[in-house]
Amino acid sequence: MKNISYIKTGLLLFLLVGTLRAGNYIADYDDGEHIYINVKIAIDKRGWEEKTPEYFISELRTQWKQINHRFNFCDKKSNLKRTYHFEPDLEDIIVYEGCSYWGENGADRKVVSQMDTTLFKLVVIYDFFYEGEEAGEYRGGCGDYNGIGTILVINGSEGMKNKFNNHFDQYTYRAITHELGHFRGMIDLYTYVVLPENDPFTQKGFEPPSCLMGKHTYTPEEEAEWSDYAVKVINRSGNIRRPGLIGYLMHKDFADKIEIDLRKKEKPVNGIVRFYPVRYSYETWSNTVTETSVLEFELTDGKYTLDARSLFYGENIHRRKHHVLLIEAEVKGEKKYEWITDFFVHDCGMDGNVVYPVVFEF
Repeated sequence: MKNISYIKTGLLLFLLVGTLRAGNYIADYDDGEHIYINVKIAIDKRGWEEKTPEYFISELRTQWKQINHRFNFCDKKSNLKRTYHFEPDLEDIIVYEGCSYWGENGADRKVVSQMDTTLFKLVVIYDFFYEGEEAGEYRGGCGDYNGIGTILVINGSEGMKNKFNNHFDQYTYRAITHELGHFRGMIDLYTYVVLPENDPFTQKGFEPPSCLMGKHTYTPEEEAEWSDYAVKVINRSGNIRRPGLIGYLMHKDFADKIEIDLRKKEKPVNGIVRFYPVRYSYETWSNTVTETSVLEFELTDGKYTLDARSLFYGENIHRRKHHVLLIEAEVKGEKKYEWITDFFVHDCGMDGNVVYPVVFEF
């Protein structure tokens, strides 16, 4: 089915691109089988002047073919409800001046102000000359400005400072595909990894599912895949345009409750349950399980129910206070452990479940 879809897609894109190049732009659309998204392209002035327009157009055309193929091909289980088409506007590339940082007077603001936001809800900003943190530049990523998706492509490496950076290599198109996952509502799964040495309780650590949003960010298509969770989120977001899409989707579809269940030979038992938070360090790019619990309670009938949003969000619905927790259950001195993450609870909620169950069998 997917191969047939690609043949139809080729004809569709040929017709659409012909329309686009004639100057008659069409807005993004979702017809139930295909999602078509216009991509505005912006390039820093210093980089633009280093090469010819023909060079950038040729390289961008090739790169976005690679991106489209990767985005759809990595749906290895064919669970994406639509085929995605990200079509770069190569006829009207925005050339901007100044540093590529986020926020006030940043590249995202400058570029979005020059776009027709009725036709475009995504801009990919390429900065080919990194000028350093002292100039306000740091690293790339995906954000949004007034509901417009903004992806910044920049090599924030001191070794490449003030040199022309090639953003058309095999790693950059894979990185952009990862950022498109964010654009369609996905979180970074690599920030959930807990190494065994950073887990003082089980010494086993935690590994999120294999995904382009995690350890498959840079791997070749043959080895890479979207996780089941990522596909659900992408399907859920469809062609939605709104500020803060990632946070909105997760909070909206979160399961309402978390039910802790202690059992022994399928019968309820009493015990103590503790929640240990995981802290992420941007200095070491790693997680560590803290040895001080943030929540502790006794079960008197084998079960305990918590409000899921209160546990992970607290009172701030726009920012999660936890992303990974290690749960410890203790019955008569015997301890068992289970991991719980915000995306576990979100995944459960997307399936229509009100309660996320955590069962300890002693």
